[in-house]
Amino acid sequence: MPTTTHHLALKPTTLFTLYCIIFLGSAGFFITIPAYVSLFLTDHSLAIAQNMPIEQRRTLFGTVMSAAPFISMFFTPFIARFADRFSRKVTMVLCLIIAAIGFAMPIYAIVIGSIALLFAGNMINSLGSASQPIAQAILADNSRGKTKATLMSMVAIVMTAAMSFGPALGSKLSATYGTQAPFYACFIIAIFCLILLNLVRLPPQVTLHNENPLSFVAPLKRSQSGLLACLAIVFICQFSWSLYFQNIAFIFPQKWGISVESSFYQYFMMAIGVVMICSLLLLPRLILARINVLSALRITTLFAAIGMILLAITPTPNTHIAAMIFTAVMVAIAFPFYITALSDRASEADQGWVMAMSSAMVGLAWTLSGYLTSVFVNIDLILPTAIAAIGYVIAMIIVPKKAATLITAAN
Repeated sequence: MPTTTHHLALKPTTLFTLYCIIFLGSAGFFITIPAYVSLFLTDHSLAIAQNMPIEQRRTLFGTVMSAAPFISMFFTPFIARFADRFSRKVTMVLCLIIAAIGFAMPIYAIVIGSIALLFAGNMINSLGSASQPIAQAILADNSRGKTKATLMSMVAIVMTAAMSFGPALGSKLSATYGTQAPFYACFIIAIFCLILLNLVRLPPQVTLHNENPLSFVAPLKRSQSGLLACLAIVFICQFSWSLYFQNIAFIFPQKWGISVESSFYQYFMMAIGVVMICSLLLLPRLILARINVLSALRITTLFAAIGMILLAITPTPNTHIAAMIFTAVMVAIAFPFYITALSDRASEADQGWVMAMSSAMVGLAWTLSGYLTSVFVNIDLILPTAIAAIGYVIAMIIVPKKAATLITAAN
């Protein structure tokens, strides 16, 4: 049966505020990447970094860029539990203040040439990004069925836009105004979100009194069967897509002699973002008008697996483009389906926690795949893409058979 709709309890200004916060959570990482590259790996490096061999600078760059996701993965679920237990709005305000401080510290660090302060700012900002899953929780908590999937599609659009266009924006800002500019931009976005958040009224949330926010036992007990399977699907789908996404940088040069500096590669990567955003705008709601979320998830993960197989065997760049379009569509529209399926299996009072857990799965998937892709490529060039196909098949198999029912805190 088609998924039912539900009246949306969020006003347009509130939606705009929440999506701005979600954008900041991703853009804060991607916009600043070119600045970190310039600071550590180019002739514009910090004075202290210039005294290091390039090998040490690369190691330092990798440490800075990977430590923040690990910190976010570890602390975000606990921060989200506090938000569910006490107040999501207050917690988001605190996170945005922390994020603003995290963006301001690198600005000063560049002035005084302090790598330690730059590193600390990045770590602090990673804690502030916990506002992203909390904003997603408010969206999930105030929608049902097709409406929830539509809102989750918009979440994916905002995050994809940050991933696709953030580095280009950061590069332009760095080239035009210097390496401090991307941090200034993110600082301004954080302050803008903070102002907006204090101007809007969020719907009341269900809170649980006398519950230890550091414990995950209670939300697991309140969840329906299939929640852990849905968390696994989030990880598997993100891990599989990331394997291929990072494998592109190996496939093009080694298979067809197309360098990553070429216009073909640049347009190909931009096309991925455009295809995914357009798909998320148009398709999920149309699909859910005909079938339910779980059926849609099974179909899209199956087609994503087929797409990965096509990407692995394409003989020419042009056929690879055609396979990429098909696969990117399936990968993109699967996101709102598995996030909705996951949200539906947690109680209203645990939406922040479950969204934080999904964010942790995404972060873990991209962190692990970054290392494993290079390992797999040393065995065979298309192995990461082949493993991605297997991953989507596994995701399809473990999709829960039964639909979720609405769980309130009283349950």
